[in-house]
Amino acid sequence: MKIRRSDFYTPFAVAICILCGCASNPPADVAGQGSDVKVYTTAELNDNPYEVVGRLWVDSWRTAFRAPVYATQDEAVASLRAEAARRGANGLLNVYCLDQSGAAWFQSAQPMFQCYAVVIRVRPRSA
Repeated sequence: MKIRRSDFYTPFAVAICILCGCASNPPADVAGQGSDVKVYTTAELNDNPYEVVGRLWVDSWRTAFRAPVYATQDEAVASLRAEAARRGANGLLNVYCLDQSGAAWFQSAQPMFQCYAVVIRVRPRSA
């Protein structure tokens, strides 16, 4: 029995389609959810103790195939804040946004922003 080349690649194509279908955009900032989450710089946290809750959009295996993109940088940061609030955090650190509209794999005339951040829980200062 001779195996055709198309028969060899079909299972891989199906697996990639299933994995891409599992990755989805997180819900957008709904009714101010995440509005109490502050974006910090490292200089602001010199004297404040904090714990790392997670790393958004880079700590999941799904982001190897697809990460959420947004029309504006403000929408992307709002989504980061909403997800941080959902995880019980009160701050974001090292927020980094990329314009993916001119990406090598997929080029678009519309702006597409993808942002990453470290989600933190800042502890109150001891007096």
